[in-house]
Amino acid sequence: MEYITLKNNDLTYFKILCNLMVEYIAETDLHQNIITPKELIPKITKSMIDKLDENRFLQIVFLEDEPIAFCYAKIDKAGDKGVIRANWGYIMEFFVKKTHRRKGIGKELVNKCESFFKKKDVINIWLTADAVTGIPFWLANDYSDTGEISIENNQKILTKSLKL
Repeated sequence: MEYITLKNNDLTYFKILCNLMVEYIAETDLHQNIITPKELIPKITKSMIDKLDENRFLQIVFLEDEPIAFCYAKIDKAGDKGVIRANWGYIMEFFVKKTHRRKGIGKELVNKCESFFKKKDVINIWLTADAVTGIPFWLANDYSDTGEISIENNQKILTKSLKL
C-alpha cells in the first residue's frame, strides 16, 4: 500500500484523482438521486489541488500502482465560506473503490487523516455522510451521529473527538 500526499498546484496526480472523483461522484449522486455535470468534475478536482495549504490534507491510496482510495480534509477557519465549525477538522471527501472495501483500507486512511489533524492540535472532527455507504462506515470508526442535517448537502452530520 502506498499513500501519496498531494501538494498545492502539483498536477502530477490530477488525472488519477479526477478518475477517482468520477467514480466517487457517480456513487454519491446515485444515492442522493442527483446528477453532477461531468464537465464540473475536472474543475472540482483541480480546485481541491489548488487550495492545498498547511491546513488541508489530500491523499491518494495506491495498491500495486492502482489508485483505490482518497481523502480530502481541512481545518475549518473562521471566515471560510459555507458552513464551518471553526478550528474543527472537516473531512470533505472520502472514497474507497467498491472492490477494495471491507479490507481495512478505509480505516487506515481515516487513521492517516486523523493523524494529520492531531499534528495540527485539532480536537474535534466533523463530516457529512452518505446514507447508504457512509454512515455505517463512519459509525464503525467511532464517529457519532449528531442528529443534525447539513443545509449544504442534506446529509447527516457526524462528529468525533480526538484524544491528543
